Order: sequence, then structure tokens, then C-alpha cells
Amino acid sequence: MRALLCFLAASLFSAASAEPTVEDYGALPEVQNMAISPNGDLVAYRKVTSDQDVILVVSLRKKAAVAAIDVGHIKPRDIFFVDNEHVLIRAAANKRVDGFRGRFDVSTLFSLDIESGKIRQLLEPGDGAVYPGQSGLGRVVGSTPDGKYLFMPAYYGIPQLIMGEFSSPPLSLLRVPIGSGKPRRIQSGDSSTIDYFVDESGEPLVKEEFDETDNLHSIHARQQDDWEEIYRSEGKLKDRNFVGLTPDRKHLVVLDTSDDTGRTAYFTLSLDGGELSEPLYDRDDADIVRVIVDTQRVVQGLQYSGIMPTYRFFDDVIDRRVKEIQDYFPGHSVHIVDNSPDWKHILVLMEGSQSSGEYYLFSAEPEPVYIGAQRPNIASADVHPIGTVTFAARDGLRIPTIITIPKESVSDLKNLPAVILPHGGPASFDRVDFNYEAQALASRGYLVIMPQFRGSSGLGRDHRVAGYGEWGRKMQDDLSDAVRFFGEKGMIDPERVCIVGGSYGGYAALAGGAFSPDLYKCVVSINGIGNLQRFRNWIREEQGRSSEALAYWEMQIGRDDYSPDDARARSPELAADSFSAPVLLIHSESDEIVPISQSEQMYKALKKAGKNVEFVELDGDDHYLSFGETRTKALQATLRFIEENL
Repeated sequence: MRALLCFLAASLFSAASAEPTVEDYGALPEVQNMAISPNGDLVAYRKVTSDQDVILVVSLRKKAAVAAIDVGHIKPRDIFFVDNEHVLIRAAANKRVDGFRGRFDVSTLFSLDIESGKIRQLLEPGDGAVYPGQSGLGRVVGSTPDGKYLFMPAYYGIPQLIMGEFSSPPLSLLRVPIGSGKPRRIQSGDSSTIDYFVDESGEPLVKEEFDETDNLHSIHARQQDDWEEIYRSEGKLKDRNFVGLTPDRKHLVVLDTSDDTGRTAYFTLSLDGGELSEPLYDRDDADIVRVIVDTQRVVQGLQYSGIMPTYRFFDDVIDRRVKEIQDYFPGHSVHIVDNSPDWKHILVLMEGSQSSGEYYLFSAEPEPVYIGAQRPNIASADVHPIGTVTFAARDGLRIPTIITIPKESVSDLKNLPAVILPHGGPASFDRVDFNYEAQALASRGYLVIMPQFRGSSGLGRDHRVAGYGEWGRKMQDDLSDAVRFFGEKGMIDPERVCIVGGSYGGYAALAGGAFSPDLYKCVVSINGIGNLQRFRNWIREEQGRSSEALAYWEMQIGRDDYSPDDARARSPELAADSFSAPVLLIHSESDEIVPISQSEQMYKALKKAGKNVEFVELDGDDHYLSFGETRTKALQATLRFIEENL
């Protein structure tokens, strides 16, 4: 087996031979979205190069590719198996929908027949009763035991007339054949249905509802031929996250904050009566960030936050095996990518200070076998070291920080030019992995500093909630205090610091230029927000006055009391006169998360104020920079701009 996989690696992946270029850093991972078939013979993955974008299916037994399909016209998000004859591809395409204004990222699910090489879209908006005005058609909540049918939620039926306006039909549950055939509705939803859970045979077991108008979150369990409400909570935001089923299917798995530790913990909700358990898995040093489930959404294990992921599996044999796999790669992040249903075959992605991302397969052999590299043009010797530091903000809050160190400066970490790189979200966090921006910046000699400022997730409720209402205030102070800390340590030159960020990080970059103008020598905002009140109004228009999205945004900006005047006071666009550092604005044309108008208006305000500003538009790309060509364009512009100003 080891020789076989080495053969595949040699034939499918080239070795790095020169110093990485900007194009090497900016390109999408050449190999990604890897999956393993239930029998452990087939590996499917997306291969992206400058001239091709394909899904390949390789037989380990035959030592050859057995299927390939061009996916350059869509954006594959995920690949998985439910049987040994088909590969399922969850993908999205940015397109116009008849009867609706603008463009949308319309996601759906494709089935690739491995033997014939034919691909078919399982649900298509406007096909039959599938409602055309929906963007998410790729969800799967279960499958039949033989893997021939999937159970998929979809808005299905005739649009409803509510208070004089047409709205989508309720969310139904469909039985969808993987091969040929039409979908069949097996459960009609109500106007507030948002999710389903099914039993072993695919029969509806649980229905989740959230009424944004009445601010009511509820869970309904199937009792013979009727539904019984077993859980109810009132509020503008869902207070608990229902993520799966226990193996006996007698309980829902619930993620919620533990009162004891302030961390996201594992609870269960009984389907017979709705009793909520005490926290059953609750660590005081990490949050649960995801549950690991099978195709039926039965929870098998937990992944925890931290600078490197850790895991807890309920089966002791699997738990010991995963720990052994992690021990095999000390000091690196090990991501469980996929596994066969019996866990005899486990695919992992390893990345960190000595790897730009490598896939390994753990099977029966005592040693893992190498499958291939995500970025074959970036060798382990080219990866810049990643470290961690924790400092105290001005009010005493501890701020864990990840730094990427130029490899030539490791032995003399003094007086370096630096880039502050705040993450997006802001409810997100950084870890020890291959961050292409940080690595590209370090390759130019910059110390890259990534503070886990208040408002970040993964560090407990108190750290996350401390960011509510603090956009442009204490959250910004945490970034400023990072400059102070590393400057006082002599590691950076405080006179040579830029700030770069995307999404929320883009806002933070602009806020740095507006509210601490003497701190940074340049500012780069990628898909960032410049006007908080205008962005709030856009969410209200897109999602509705009663939407959970709007309630969440107002909580982020105002904590308990949102004020338009306060939002304007913290909007960099309205403080354009305060900027002294040059600004580079980069924005994707098809960004559906932060509209490009945010950067367009920011550009106009800075120009009107007579400031040094550039604007780069990324044609056709989205909020996440999903295309290699435009992502490289953004990285090239960022590096050029920083080099000019430092």
C-alpha cells in the first residue's frame, strides 16, 4: 500500500524546486476537498491548476484515475461519498435567478456516476415544484442504508401570499435519488421550519423551527402520526445550536455555553419529553467548534478550539487512534478530513510550521501513507515558522496571538517591519496552519501578527461577548496594544507597521487608519466595511426587519442598545478626514456578505478628503476569494502596496 500511494503521489503531484512566487502563495490549493469511499478503495479530490479545475476519482487498488469531471464552471465546496459508485459534489455558482434582482451564490448538489463519468444536478431551482428563489440546495440530512437516496431539505411548492406579499413555500424534506429519477416530498414543513433530523430509514424524526416574526425557537419530535413540541425558547437569536443525534436516536445533541466553564459544551435534549441534560462534555480550556457526524447526522466525536485542533470521540478505540495520529505530527495541526464508516480508513490534512498542507491516509498499516500536497510548489523548507505569544491589553484582558516569523529572522528577531493581520468574523479565530497571506508577507521579511482580539471565538463566552459593542473601540485597542507590546519587546520597528484585513478584518484595518492614524504606515482593506449604519440598513433590506441576521448585527455593534448615531461615529468612511496613512481598498464584485458599495463609498470619501487611496475591484469573485486568479491579484496588490509604503 505504501509503495502504491507513493506512486500516486509521484504521478499526481510535482515537487517544489524554487523559491515560491506570489502566484504560488495566491493560487488555490492544487489539491483540496479530499474524500475516501466507504470501502477505502477510492479517493476523490479537486485538482486546481492554472489550466484546469477538475474532480478526480482515483482507485488505490488499480493505481489509476477512474473518473474525472471538469468543474471550472462552478465552485466546489465539498466532496463526499455515501456509496462506492457515486461521488457527491456540493458546489455553488454565482448567477441570476429569473424573477429576482441581482446575482446570487446558488449552491446545489451534484452526483458523479464513477462508472459512466456522467454528472447530474440533484435539485435544480425552478425544476418542478423546487422553488426558484433559494440559494442553498446542497444540504443533506441523511441517506438510506444502501446509499441510493438522500434526504434533502428544500423550499418546495407554490409561493405563499402573506400580508399582500409573496414569500417562499415552507421548507420541506425530499427523498432524492442519487442516480436517475425525480425527488419526492416526504414531509411538508411549516412557515418557520429551518431543519430536519431523520431516523435510520430516513423517516422524519425531528423538525426545528424558528419564527423570526414572533422570536420563537422550537423543536418538534415525531410522535406516531403527529408532532409534539419538546423545546421552546423566545428571543431574537437562537440560544442553542442543535447539531445532531445520539447513536440511539433518543436525544438531540445540543451545543450551548456551560455555566460552569463559560465554554461551548455538549448537552443532549431528550426526544421523549424534552429534558435538557447537564453538560456532558465540558472542557475549561477549549470550546467545542464542531461535531463529527456520519451521513445520518449521528454524532461520533467532537473537535475543540485551540491553536491546534484536538478531538474527543465517544468510541474509545477511535479516540485512541486519533490521538496516535496527532502524536505522529507533533507541533502541527491535524485536520480529520474524512473517514470510512467503520473508521478503518482515516484521511487527514497536516499543516503548520513545516508543512504547507499534506494529505495522509491512515489504514491498517502501522505507518501512514502520503497521498499528496495541497501546495506542491511550496516545500516544507519554504514554510515560515509559526509561533504563539500572549500579551495583556490595556485593561488586562489576555490576548493570545499567533505570529508568522520570516525564516531568515528567527535567530535575530529584532526591529522587523510588521503587518497586523486581524481575522474576519469577528467571531472566528486563527490557529497554527498555513495562512497564505501570512506566509506571503513573511516571505517579504515582515513579522505577521495575528491577535485573537476580544470578540474572537474559540476562547470562551467571556472573551467573545467582550467584543459586543466594541467595534472601533476596545476591539481596536487590542490591535493597537499588539503594536505596543511587540514594539516594547524590540521585535518590531513601531515606525514600520501596516494593517491588513479582510471582512471584519477589513473594517479593523480601516478603523486603524481612521481612529489611530499615527500608528500605521499603510492600510489594506479586503471586502471590508466602511460605514456601519449603511451596512446595517443593507442587512435589513436584504434579510428583513425581523431577521435573526439583523438582530445579530445590532448586538455586535450595540450590545444591548443599537444606536444609529453611535454606529456612524465608529464608521471609518465618516472619519475620512482623519486618515494619514495611504489606503488600498480591494473588493470582490460578487460579494454577497459585504456589498462592494462599502468600498466604493469608502473610496469616494477618502478621495473627497484628499487622501492617498487606491481601489482594486476583483471581477466575478466572492467574499471568500474563491478563485485563484483574483485571489492572486489581491495578494499581488497587497504586497506591492506594503512594499511601497514601508
